[in-house]
Amino acid sequence: MNFLEKIRKNPWILFFLIGIVMLSFILDPHVLFKFFAEKSSIFGKVNGENISIKEYVDCFQFLKQLRQEESDSHLKKETWNLLIHEKLLNQQAMKLGIQNTKKDFWEAISRQSIYSYIPELQDSFGNLDLKKFQLYLKNLENASHVSNSQMEIEKNVWSYEKNSIPKRILAKKYVEMLMYGLNTSLIEGELNYKEKNFFSIIDYIFIPYSEIEHKYNMFLIEKNEIENFIKKHKFLYKKENLRSLSFAICRSKPSLEDEKNMKNKMEKLFHKFKSTNKNYMFVLTKSEKPFDSNFYLKNHLPPILQNFVVQNNKIGSMFGPIKEDNTYVMAKIIGKKMISDSVLSSHILISHKEAIRSSNKRTKKEAEEIANKVYKILQKDPSKFEEFVKKKSDDLINAKKNQGSLGWLKYNEQNSIGKFNIFDSENKKRMIGLTETQFGYHIIRIDDKSVPKPAYQFAVIVKTLIPSKKTEDRLYSRVRKFFGKNKNHKLNIFINNARKEGYETIFLKYVKSAQWDIDDLKTEVDKEIIDWSFDKNRKEGDCHIFSTSNKDYIIVFLSKIQKEGFSMEEIKNDLIPFLKKEKISRLLSNMEKRKFFTKNLEEIASYFSKKIRKNCKINFYDSIVNDHKEPKVVGYASSLRLYETSKPILGEKGIFFVRPSKHIFPSKKPSYFSHEIEMLNALLRRKMLENIGNVLIKKSIIKDYRKHFQ
Repeated sequence: MNFLEKIRKNPWILFFLIGIVMLSFILDPHVLFKFFAEKSSIFGKVNGENISIKEYVDCFQFLKQLRQEESDSHLKKETWNLLIHEKLLNQQAMKLGIQNTKKDFWEAISRQSIYSYIPELQDSFGNLDLKKFQLYLKNLENASHVSNSQMEIEKNVWSYEKNSIPKRILAKKYVEMLMYGLNTSLIEGELNYKEKNFFSIIDYIFIPYSEIEHKYNMFLIEKNEIENFIKKHKFLYKKENLRSLSFAICRSKPSLEDEKNMKNKMEKLFHKFKSTNKNYMFVLTKSEKPFDSNFYLKNHLPPILQNFVVQNNKIGSMFGPIKEDNTYVMAKIIGKKMISDSVLSSHILISHKEAIRSSNKRTKKEAEEIANKVYKILQKDPSKFEEFVKKKSDDLINAKKNQGSLGWLKYNEQNSIGKFNIFDSENKKRMIGLTETQFGYHIIRIDDKSVPKPAYQFAVIVKTLIPSKKTEDRLYSRVRKFFGKNKNHKLNIFINNARKEGYETIFLKYVKSAQWDIDDLKTEVDKEIIDWSFDKNRKEGDCHIFSTSNKDYIIVFLSKIQKEGFSMEEIKNDLIPFLKKEKISRLLSNMEKRKFFTKNLEEIASYFSKKIRKNCKINFYDSIVNDHKEPKVVGYASSLRLYETSKPILGEKGIFFVRPSKHIFPSKKPSYFSHEIEMLNALLRRKMLENIGNVLIKKSIIKDYRKHFQ
């Protein structure tokens, strides 16, 4: 249809989520070496729930298209934070039993999806027309046989939206439940409106505190004044028990000699690998990663392997060895077969009491007998399939609404279909098979298939270059020598010397005794370091060497011990300005009692040799007077009668004398307050959401594996 072509040509939607059609290898140039790893797809965990690298890539590309002016490093942090919050909110929603319905899904499609912004899919009122949209999806589905990159992007855009919308719905429902009843009152709206729209026009004199100090010789604050104030206000100066640590980190790295030896070793291994026909055993004994028996379509491979199979697609073709950082990879094509990327299938599910999501009370043996019986009948007469779907299938939703259809299944999504491989080219259209999964026994019929394409099976050898014992001994000797020379130096000298040696440094990190890891360090010895720093025998300037499991050395410098309580020396600099202000307040109070100040602003200006600043417009909302926030001055000015001169007002930066010449009162019509209420509600809920997020993060176990992908 016409709108389908327009969507294809619409660049904002095509590039909006272009990353969906790309695999995660695009984001990480080193990911080839993790491609066959056991946990290569896990970017982090939130309370045990995985954040996959695909989720991360999709979200990153989404943000990048919206905020192209921002740096990648900032967007990567933003991506991580968004995914963390999404997981946390969804987990809380599921704990409370909050669920999605089909109605919720289609309402969200209409209001929250990218499709709701496409004019060709809208009705005359600018809303998403679901009939047009469903027709669009049908056209998209019917294009399964067409190899078109634009169409593939559109399919993946729909796949992304279809998967992400239910998460958005759960999070929205959970937040709405928490926010229920959290509203701004009419009185608050009225006060906020008046605060913004009540103005005073004033004349004023401003005298900086420094001039008062000079005029009345108030520079000196006696030691006993400070001590007396601290004794009276001890509760203001409580301190946590903290330690300040700095670090010099010497990374364990292979030497040039180690690299040379590894290169020779890999060349010999390559020739043995090429000649062997026992590929499984060779990988099992020689590789750091397990044997992967999967077959991969070309477009599901990393770009570097895609290029390889274009030119070398025969069984026995060798790839590598190549090196990135300290990882070597070589691969051999050991299998090739034709596979359909997409399969439309239907099933009859025979469940049992041991299967997941099953309420059926039959035994597993009884289910197997029923499944075998139905399967034998259908082998003889496939036309009875729909009849058995209605009579026998325990997948009641699909049986009633979709005649047992499972829809189009994608090969790369690795759907659990048991031993009957519906994607294999040997299993043709209309073929029926019997298989078992965790849901029970399935009689599956292949209804349609995309055109088969070549898929490749690889035997992969992954080796990591690690420092030899000789290199490790040399590194340890170097670290000990540095430690001996610098352990008695002051912190700045210690850090500077570490940098000259090429060590990584982390400067002044405060830690608490109860915490488990240290920001920017995060190793398995973090807790050991913290416990060492809080040992009762520790003193400032102490150093110690710690080693990690990968033989990195961390030299810790205890730069400061902050015990519970307070130190007068530490707080004196903050306290002196406050005490001076207190002195000035007492001075002005005594001057007032002696009727020193007149009610005439001009005379006061003359006495202090100051000019009167005239016709200054002020209000409560921003409280700016004399280029600084001065809420106390605004408060005094608003309460004075017109042309009445104030008493001396102690502001943030100096003393004010104020005389209002006009008060401008806002309209009192209630209709004006509704907008204020909406704004205050939005602010209130945003703050509430931030607080909820902070509490959930604090109470959760979050594991960050991002450093493994850097």
